[in-house]
Amino acid sequence: MKNLKSIILCLVLALTLTVGVFAGGSRQTDDYANFPTRPVTVIVPWAMGGASDLLFRTVANYFPLYANGQTMIVRNVEGASSVVGVTEFMGVRPDGYTIAMWATAQTIRTHMASVPYEATDFRPLFASVDDSPYILVHRDSPFQTVNDLVAFARANPGRLTLGNSGAGGGNHLAALQFCIAAGIDVNHIPFGGGGPSAQATLAREIDASVNVPAEGLLNVDAGDLRMLVVIGDRRMARYPNVPTTVEMGINAINRQTRGAVIHKDTPEGIVRRYEEIFRQIALNPDFQNDLRQLSMNPIYATGAEYERMIIEESELYRNIIQSNRLGDRY
Repeated sequence: MKNLKSIILCLVLALTLTVGVFAGGSRQTDDYANFPTRPVTVIVPWAMGGASDLLFRTVANYFPLYANGQTMIVRNVEGASSVVGVTEFMGVRPDGYTIAMWATAQTIRTHMASVPYEATDFRPLFASVDDSPYILVHRDSPFQTVNDLVAFARANPGRLTLGNSGAGGGNHLAALQFCIAAGIDVNHIPFGGGGPSAQATLAREIDASVNVPAEGLLNVDAGDLRMLVVIGDRRMARYPNVPTTVEMGINAINRQTRGAVIHKDTPEGIVRRYEEIFRQIALNPDFQNDLRQLSMNPIYATGAEYERMIIEESELYRNIIQSNRLGDRY
């Protein structure tokens, strides 16, 4: 009888412990469901005014709607074509309150030079933009078409100055891709971001710049800058009269994605919460319209989808960089 009582007591104790574990798990899940409970920071490793900065300032406008009213703080940490900002992000606590903006330019950078991380070292959360870059010139530039620019560069190797958002960044590689396809040699001038390179073109410090939406577009709309060509195979809806490189007989197609990543060891519940928040933002029609107003091409890719995109573009640009002997990593 005593043995039977002991067995029953053990069963009751085990059941109590099991219920406690599940209850604790529910409380933990509930805690994540309430995430965030204070403002979060997104590190944008580029200068203010560039495409990445403008994208996440737009994201930040919608973030409180789906994140318990909490705000998103955009922190620009520029330098070394995004390496300074990403390196700083590597050192933050994986508590979910700091995430990082990620772009094709950053994937490219990991192959252009030896940096303390790989493109696959972080966990993607979502992507919301897929754009092609373009070439801007001053309104008084003698280059009326991209063919004029190419003809000048061929006749004057190394003389044309072409700005980009930073050595080894997305705009730089797009410029290199364009020059290789066009058969020209130019003087590539790096800046701390796409916004500053467009402003240098406006100030006539350089002959032209390679930019992505929405860099320099206010100046284009004002008539102070002119867009010569889109480096891709799709015309921009906002500028339907601007031809693509493919249309102009230049075999250069460049597409650049933008999204966000987080530390891989961030708790899974926080990651799922972020994915839910960003899904709602990315699918919000007003958010999509805001991106179109910036001439960005809105998309929605889940964390898993964005991870595959990063892996694919990493392989693509590694091959381009290696085969053309670009950068100093390989």
